[in-house]
Amino acid sequence: MLAHFSFAVLLAMGVGLSGVTPGWQVTSVAGADSSFNDLAAVGASNAWAAGERRTKELDPRSGSPFTAPLIKHWNGTRWTAMAEPAGPPGFPLRRISLIDASSAAEVWIAGTAVAPGPRDVQAATRSVVSRWDGTRWRLMGSGRTTITDLDLAGGDAWIVGHDDRTRGVFFKRFHGGWWTSLPAPASLREISVRTATDIWGWGPSAVLRWNGTAWRPVALPRIAAPTAPSPAYGPVRLRFDAVLAARNGDVWIAAGFQQGDWSQPGTVLLRHSGGTWEQVRLPGDVVTSLSDDGTGGIHVASTRESITATPDGQDPYAYTTVSIDALRYAGGVLTRQSVTPVNTGFHWSDLVAVPGTGAALAAGFRWRPPQGAVILRYSG
Repeated sequence: MLAHFSFAVLLAMGVGLSGVTPGWQVTSVAGADSSFNDLAAVGASNAWAAGERRTKELDPRSGSPFTAPLIKHWNGTRWTAMAEPAGPPGFPLRRISLIDASSAAEVWIAGTAVAPGPRDVQAATRSVVSRWDGTRWRLMGSGRTTITDLDLAGGDAWIVGHDDRTRGVFFKRFHGGWWTSLPAPASLREISVRTATDIWGWGPSAVLRWNGTAWRPVALPRIAAPTAPSPAYGPVRLRFDAVLAARNGDVWIAAGFQQGDWSQPGTVLLRHSGGTWEQVRLPGDVVTSLSDDGTGGIHVASTRESITATPDGQDPYAYTTVSIDALRYAGGVLTRQSVTPVNTGFHWSDLVAVPGTGAALAAGFRWRPPQGAVILRYSG
């Protein structure tokens, strides 16, 4: 069952979009040779940021600098550098792409290790999954694979990825000291774990649900695609950008739109609560992440864009960034918060709620001088 509202009706019901709310502040800055790729937060004094930093070591195959892992911890006051995980013997860890945490002594990362030897880059590359126990990092797995998502729940770790040689998709659970391989549909790319028997998964073209035994496709309400600015480039299709299985039982889906290789500005937020789907259209937003605040609300990372031209002989669409925003859903109201001015050239990496506090952390990269990776904090 679908409840479909216009903005005017949503505002009347208290489930609308209110004005800009200030409050985001930069808490960490790294140079243009660094990036923060992912964030994890378990409380007001315990959060993690992970990514990579450029080194002076050159890859003899390309002459380009190698990178090394970058990981920082937030203690409620400031960010400090932490011990870096290692790769398997002969394969130094070069970057961290994913991080998740359930406590100060339960932090997992997924990243990429590359050997410096004469082998081609593909043969020299390994995935890395490591676990922090509060004292040191332990290597939990490595192989010729790519990890596309990592999630923690109920004391277990879950990963999704694909084999770099066969492109076959895998879905694994770490439980009781062992990894178990589980069925994995070809469309699976990311997951949001509520319990071992209630996991939501998605890829660009499908939303799925795991019941502890098998994946089943999720029946979603019809979502009308916007009119294509230039129909000659093909139909506008639905694209699933983020899914969140919130702890209060709600499910949120951010559905965007795609025309060939080009994104179309606009997102539809779907919320499943009490057996019904609610649908809110955000005409210019491109949503990149959804995060549970632990109290029935969520934080949403978004960039508002407009198509400004369809130049001949070039990419069919040119885009202008209108604003860089976070949407905050709390108490039935969806509020837009300005994160950083457009003139910073800020590009999202991640946005996470700090559970139970109303606060949130954002990571990204400023492309205009002074260039560099940044972490921002919203105090709630």
